[in-house]
Amino acid sequence: MSIKPGLHGLLSALAALTLVAGAAACGAQGGDHRVTVAFWGWAPGYPEAVARYNATHPGIRVEYTTVAPGSQGGYEAVQASVKDGKAPCLVQMGYESLPSFASDGLVQPISDEVLGTRVYYSETAWQQATVAGEIYGFPVDVGPMALYYRSDLYAQYGLEPQRTWQDFATDAARLHQAAPTRFLTAFTPDDPWWFAGLAAQAGGSWFDVKGRSWQVDTADPNSARFTAYWQSLLDKGLAKSETAFGDGLFEDLQNGTLAAFPGPVWFSSLLAQKSPAASGKWAVAPMPRWTAGDTASGFDGGSATALLKGCAAARPALDFANWLSSDRDSLQILVDRAGIYPAAVTADTLPALNRPDPYFGNQPIFGVFRDGLGRTNWTWGPVMTDTSKALSTELGKAVTTRTPLKSALQTVRDRTVAAMRGKNIEVSAR
Repeated sequence: MSIKPGLHGLLSALAALTLVAGAAACGAQGGDHRVTVAFWGWAPGYPEAVARYNATHPGIRVEYTTVAPGSQGGYEAVQASVKDGKAPCLVQMGYESLPSFASDGLVQPISDEVLGTRVYYSETAWQQATVAGEIYGFPVDVGPMALYYRSDLYAQYGLEPQRTWQDFATDAARLHQAAPTRFLTAFTPDDPWWFAGLAAQAGGSWFDVKGRSWQVDTADPNSARFTAYWQSLLDKGLAKSETAFGDGLFEDLQNGTLAAFPGPVWFSSLLAQKSPAASGKWAVAPMPRWTAGDTASGFDGGSATALLKGCAAARPALDFANWLSSDRDSLQILVDRAGIYPAAVTADTLPALNRPDPYFGNQPIFGVFRDGLGRTNWTWGPVMTDTSKALSTELGKAVTTRTPLKSALQTVRDRTVAAMRGKNIEVSAR
């Protein structure tokens, strides 16, 4: 999911941000004469990776602070810290949020500083870290999606991993008829990134640029087709509505109420942690396709290490960011602890990405996600914080009140357009 190049002038607040001295909190000299780099993030494994770096790099000390996940308050804390002049140098940032921070002038472009390292990361990852032709962070991971399924339940009810979404709907009906307390899958209306990833897999396109004007349509034809599909599953009682990442979801994944779930690579770690009694019963297969032979899998998540405005230790900060995303010890930690799929092109040889996983019946699951890697034409908009909040709110209301999901997406479009105009970004609804 990348931002198309050539959008200069469209993000109203993109300024000529340079790597110069700023807030002392971003790069103070410590008492031991080491450069100190402050870094905020939330993913599992980050503290251990930072500790490894500090133990092997005596000239730089990275101070890591765990904050709430971005959409759960972390980004608001980052925004406040920059405005108060107390920001860290570096922050973990989902690709979907980079355009919003770039349009507000809160992150610094680093295109010139990463020229010598581009070859070490996939071009898809660099695309996702790019806004208006400028790179805004070292890519850490990508979030290809696949189908998690209960191999024991599939065998019990004579199912096979579905190759198309049409097959998926047919099997959803078969399973629910055979076992009325079971559902083939869940729908999580409060997870905007999961929803967007599925829309992207269906060929959806919410944002585009014509001339100097952004165009917004969260209910474009392909997104409408995808939305109508899930509307049908919900209306027929074939998909269970669940709170994303809630205890209820993982309980149902563990006890067999749910037999499958489309999710990103990093969901494997959460599933193993929060549904431990189902160990050995889960497996991973490629995502169902909208048309036979299609290769699109969708993306959900993935992040970069972004350099915030005002960092006074930009060079050592970027050196650490590059190390975090490319060092084999660091990547081993992040794969083991967070279940990420690294953006580094050398990651395919990591033992952690190739060994059998006991939780998934000794299946080496990362090979499935590797096959799902690929380019996408998806474009994130410049006010995704507002878009994501509207998406979670309106989809949740639609499920609760049994109103059309399509209407919810139209409301999301209207609120996104209003937010963009509020920032003086030229925009029109498609």
